[in-house]
Amino acid sequence: MATVAELESCDGFAIEAPGGCVGWVEETWLDAAGHPGAVAVRTVDGRRALLLAEAVRAVDADAQEVLVGADADLLVLEAPRITSVEGTIAATWRVTDAHLAPVAAAAHAAPEQPALAAARAATVHRERPLWQIVSFALGCLVMLVATEIGLAYGVAYLVTGHPY
Repeated sequence: MATVAELESCDGFAIEAPGGCVGWVEETWLDAAGHPGAVAVRTVDGRRALLLAEAVRAVDADAQEVLVGADADLLVLEAPRITSVEGTIAATWRVTDAHLAPVAAAAHAAPEQPALAAARAATVHRERPLWQIVSFALGCLVMLVATEIGLAYGVAYLVTGHPY
């Protein structure tokens, strides 16, 4: 089972079953103690479901995948509801008694919904190529040396009236 810390930051991750991609994490739902208890899922066929944290086997942050078993149980979510009591607005999603059989997509595609794509892009880990790292370090070194030389000549000019 995945740890609490891994489930807290998996919005936009693909949910991978042994048969392929089942859907994408829309958001993490917290339990009464404030810890991740489930994730809201947008399935590959466009429906919304709830995946309990106990069904998650692992979270691969580098690949942005939530790994589940073949027997993962997806609970169907009703449409979101908004209620207002004395000026306080509450939004709720309820789970129905229906269960979804995970339908895996053959190809691992990016989510079509803009919000999921943005969440996935915000959490992706990008490592820069070595040439960019070396170029940045050498640029910083050149700027440091140029600033030091400029300050040395500038202070000498201000104090003596001659740059050297």
